[in-house]
Amino acid sequence: MTTSSTPTALNDVLDLFQMEEVHDGDVLARYVEAHPQFTLQLIDLSRLLATPETEDQEPLSALEKSRIDSAWIAHKAAGPELPKGANPLDALIGERGKALAATLGVPRQVVTCLRERKVDPARTPRPVLRSLSDALEISEAHVIAAMRQPPAYASGRSFKADAKPGAAGQVSFEQVLTDAGVSDADRARLLTDGD
Repeated sequence: MTTSSTPTALNDVLDLFQMEEVHDGDVLARYVEAHPQFTLQLIDLSRLLATPETEDQEPLSALEKSRIDSAWIAHKAAGPELPKGANPLDALIGERGKALAATLGVPRQVVTCLRERKVDPARTPRPVLRSLSDALEISEAHVIAAMRQPPAYASGRSFKADAKPGAAGQVSFEQVLTDAGVSDADRARLLTDGD
């Protein structure tokens, strides 16, 4: 298919490629040469178009369903922030927050850091994630997805800084324990990955 104007948007290029009568290597090479910035997308589309459509009559296994659920949770966490109150970590207040602090044996400010999503889930030991999961009565994958959302800031707290504010990133669970003054013995106990 030949057109008089050369499309520059990815969707336009992919639409034109898809409308070709044949999707062989020559057509792909021509499109890649004309639009090298879209090489990966064109290759992916050509593979997708070359894959025969088959209907799988087998139901998904529990492992496949679990993987799909985990991927979907991670995808949702990477997207826009959920509406206020939709984050399960917001429930770590009052008695639930006190109970988690007692379970972990940490000051309440550690639970506050968890609730405000200041702790990086990748640098948090699995037993702590399991305790969070148990306290919130949700799966560990949901806890991790919630922790991956941008840090929340309490609306009631305000203060003046000496310097310009910078981008606040997530910190390790160990750093939160250190900042909270947790003893070396308790830190060692909490940082042991019990798997």
